Amino acid sequence: MISAIVNGEVIKTAVKSIVTLVSETRFHFKEKGLHSRAVDPANVAMVIIDIPRDSFDVYTLDEEKTIGVDVNRVNDILRTVKKNELVELKVEDGGMLKVKFGNVEYSVSLIDPSAIRKEPKIPELELPAKVVLDAGEFKKAIQAADKIADHVVFRSDENGFYVEARGDIDRIVFHMGEMELIEFNREKARSMFSIEYLKEFIKIAGGGDILTIHLGEDYPVRLTFDVADGKLKVEYILAPRIEAE
Repeated sequence: MISAIVNGEVIKTAVKSIVTLVSETRFHFKEKGLHSRAVDPANVAMVIIDIPRDSFDVYTLDEEKTIGVDVNRVNDILRTVKKNELVELKVEDGGMLKVKFGNVEYSVSLIDPSAIRKEPKIPELELPAKVVLDAGEFKKAIQAADKIADHVVFRSDENGFYVEARGDIDRIVFHMGEMELIEFNREKARSMFSIEYLKEFIKIAGGGDILTIHLGEDYPVRLTFDVADGKLKVEYILAPRIEAE
């Protein structure tokens, strides 16, 4: 049996981050905490979530277990959970996930994990540039870029980190220098990405959350969000959009 109690914001954000890409996933209840990862049907983006054991108020399991979950259904259930409300998750024999908060308990049928699309391996990427910034500032940049273009360029050099977008007549440049960034290694990198994915990713972020970006030259980008007061880590890996010559 698995029994876990966690802050509503943590589990809501974790599920929301997965629903961005897929409707079904595996939840791995491990000794060190809850882990899940999935890739979207187009094989363009991957999401990896980790809720460490110490982020739970209660976390007990008889043994490590993997379950298949309809995350669309769970996401719908969690919509009414308040930010600091506790959510209880239980998995007992019988193929059901019980989700309880307040005076309400839902029983959700599980999916055979073997029937869910195979999980991707996490790629080993050598991405030279590392930028750490306030996720809320990044969110503003993507929202602004979305108004004029369907793609965006991430760029870094010795002067800082840039988000650039160009429309038919408009152009936007977001720049944060070394003094404004939490961490910055001055490495040079540049890649272009689809805004359609990015504007979904940023929905989980807010001011005060920390975002770490690993970037290369025409390589995938790794976006790691530390959210819910650091109790949840969500990582997205997004393939680049290759510019036509």
